[in-house]
This record gives sequence, structure tokens and C-alpha cells, in this order.
Amino acid sequence: MRKKLALTLGFAALAAVGAALAAPGPTGPGEIYTYYNPDGSVSGQSSIHCDGTREAWGRPTKDFGVGYYICDPEA
Repeated sequence: MRKKLALTLGFAALAAVGAALAAPGPTGPGEIYTYYNPDGSVSGQSSIHCDGTREAWGRPTKDFGVGYYICDPEA
């Protein structure tokens, strides 16, 4: 009985996370990519804004980090 309850709760949690990721807003999430030099300093950044426009500066590299933010549907 406990195993069945744990499995059911696990699937419910997975479905909730999937629904939250699938519905970030009307235009989707914004994305920010930060690029790093081999010494660890920032060499550039690019972003995709909530309205779909792109912006970039610096130099992209193979070493990067990605960040996301939820777009405000009221804006």
C-alpha cells in the first residue's frame, strides 16, 4: 500500500512540474546565456527577451551558463 501511494504521489509531482514548465506564459520564458573564458572571466552574453528579440555582446565560447526567467503576461 505504501509503495503504491509513493508511486502515485511521485507521478502527481512529476505531472505538476511538467505542467508548470509547459505553461510559462504567452511568449515563453526569457533566456540568458553567459559565456566564460578559460580563466573563468565573462567573455560575452546573449539573451532572448520575452518578446522574442535577441541581444548579444562579446564573444561566445564553449563554456557557458544558461539562465531562464518567466515572462510577465501582463506586460
